[in-house]
Amino acid sequence: MPLAPAAVLAKVKASINRREQRLFGVIKTRKEFVGIVFDEGFEVWERQQRAIHLVGVARAQRGGTRVELRYVLAPVTRIVTIIFFALYLVGTVGLSLREPDPAVSATELVAIVLGAAVLGAGFAYAARRQREDLSALADRLLTAEVSAARS
Repeated sequence: MPLAPAAVLAKVKASINRREQRLFGVIKTRKEFVGIVFDEGFEVWERQQRAIHLVGVARAQRGGTRVELRYVLAPVTRIVTIIFFALYLVGTVGLSLREPDPAVSATELVAIVLGAAVLGAGFAYAARRQREDLSALADRLLTAEVSAARS
């Protein structure tokens, strides 16, 4: 990217932590990205979807800046997800062990596993959607400068 690292970080800082216009002052009509910019990089996430964060590091190189991006799962999200699936397992097995048949049957076991798979697929879909939103933000912020420099 043909900009100094400080200019790249300033561009990111100017694009985040802005409250977009809302319908009736309450309902979001566009994605709002928040985050922090620090000395050598930044961390950004969508205001109401905090599970996946985009972490970028801006490194100076000859002719401009190299921006390295990666997606990370927020530590709180990791803990809450583990607790959620543990409670799901405890709840479903607990319901399966109730009277009159205190053993877990094969049908109940399949239902528990399928339920966990459906929940896991829902979590994976939401994470993919968040990564796509963050990728679109990165494209919008970073590729505009690259395109302008090439022309």
